[in-house]
Parts: sequence; C-alpha cells; structure tokens
Amino acid sequence: MSEQLSTTAYAVLGLLALRPLTPYEIAQQKQRSLDYCWPTSERSLYNQPERLVDAGLARRIDQIETGAGRAARYAITDAGREALHDWLGTRSAMPRFQNEPMLRTLFADQAGVEDLHRVAGELKAHIDERRRAGIEQMESYLTGEGLFQDRAHIVVLTGELIRRLLNALDDWADLVTEVSADWDTTAGIGLNNDIRAILEGFLADGAERIRHTEPGR
Repeated sequence: MSEQLSTTAYAVLGLLALRPLTPYEIAQQKQRSLDYCWPTSERSLYNQPERLVDAGLARRIDQIETGAGRAARYAITDAGREALHDWLGTRSAMPRFQNEPMLRTLFADQAGVEDLHRVAGELKAHIDERRRAGIEQMESYLTGEGLFQDRAHIVVLTGELIRRLLNALDDWADLVTEVSADWDTTAGIGLNNDIRAILEGFLADGAERIRHTEPGR
C-alpha cells in the first residue's frame, strides 16, 4: 500500500512522525514549511490523514475541541514510520519550480515593459513578505523557543536553502528591472549587449561548476 502513496502523502506522514496532529494543524504546517518545498492545496492535506489510516500508516488517537468543533487527531503507526523510513531511502526527484512571476516573464514579449516591471516588483514584495515570516519563525530557535527546538539542526539547514533561493529570486528581479530599464518594448530585442553579457556569464558559470563536479577534481 505504501508504494502507492503520493509525495504529498509522505509529506503528511513526515509531519505525523514529529507529533500527533489534526488536519487543521497539518494545514498550519503547510504555511510554516511545506509551502517552501512542496506546495499543495489545503484540501489535499485535509484528505491525507484518512487515506493514511486506510493504508494502516496512521491512526486516529482522539478528538479535540477546536474553534470549529471537534476534530480528530492523528498519529503515525509503526508501519507508517517504516514506510517513511523506506521512502527517505529512495532516490529523490529533480526539484520542480512553480513560479508564476517567471512564467509571466517567459511570455513578457506578449505584453508591455510596464507589465514586466510590475511582475518584478510584485515578486520582490512577495519575497519581502516571506522573509519577514521566516525571520519571525527562525528567531524563536535562537532563543530556544522553536516549535521543534530539538530539530533546530534540520530546520536551520532547510531555512538556509530558503534564504538563498529568496535572495536569488530577489537578485533576478533586480536584474530584470535593470536590463529592461530603457526598453520601449518587450518584443524583438534579441541578443543585445546586455543580454549577450548575461548569456556569456550563464555559460561560463555553468561550465565552471560542471568541471568542479567531474571525477578527479
């Protein structure tokens, strides 16, 4: 049964391995962690605990009072821990990006320069919001009051990747705005001097990083 689980199911199973949770609490963890690495709908998360119960990988342990009434709380089973352990030992897939600002930039030549600049500005605003939330979340670990303080080593390492990704997106948004600052249109520009310089840097950096990963280097 565990072989048929989706990655989202394993994500929920991983959360239940940390402590028993209600579906609402699982959705809260979506905002704190899953959104950064495996974004999915809240409805999908709400459905997962019962599917895990059906698979014998989780169990309902009790019901607790919430603002919306009583809610079941779920815990991982021994079979669930074994399935999670086995999954963590398998080969991971290549990361996939779901990036709407990048998608809009991909088709920017179908709109105007002002639209391109607006997308870059909106991306920077999103990044600023995420940074503020991340700082608030991570500061609690420095004071010893993190939600999973004994897992600070894991939380900080994953948080560092998020920081680097946000910085990369922030720098890219600045680059888009800077390079297109004097454009009158987004169409038909082609390989001008600025774009050529970016392309040459792209190729040189890629080649250098590949050389560093070759055997014997």
